[in-house]
Amino acid sequence: MRLLLPLLQVLLAAALTIHNRLRPIGSLGSRDRAPDRQLCDALNAPAAVMRLVLLGTADRWTLRYPLLQFIIETVIYMVLVWLLWYMVSIEIGGKGQSILTPRTRIRRIADVFLILFGILVATLGFLLAPDFLRTAYSNLVTIPHYIWGLAIIAFYGHDLLASFETNRYRAK
Repeated sequence: MRLLLPLLQVLLAAALTIHNRLRPIGSLGSRDRAPDRQLCDALNAPAAVMRLVLLGTADRWTLRYPLLQFIIETVIYMVLVWLLWYMVSIEIGGKGQSILTPRTRIRRIADVFLILFGILVATLGFLLAPDFLRTAYSNLVTIPHYIWGLAIIAFYGHDLLASFETNRYRAK
């Protein structure tokens, strides 16, 4: 499961990305607004957020090299998708508790960082809506970002609270 789920998600993301690249831009004016790209970003919203941050950083620092943008949008994005779903497959085995954050030795800081990342994912969903003129389609596009964001916030928030309870029981 830990290798199959990430592999299947990367294959799906690759298929959607290739389909998006092979299609003419058409009336949408941008490949970013195409349904295949939106579906891929919805399924992998945390990876899409990281891609957006990397693209913004690359645009600011490297004078917009097309090859670098292509590498970030394809190769690095696929690695992020694989990493996202690998982490999900590991965390599924934790029975409601994080398996990864206690191993960092800075569990609470890791939990807080991931909660903030969940807020970023949900906020990005909110910021995407005006780009699509608040249509029913735009609401559909933003819902997965809200779900991912809320799931990350809830899971790692619960784990953060559990870390405080664990210390309280150890003190007794």
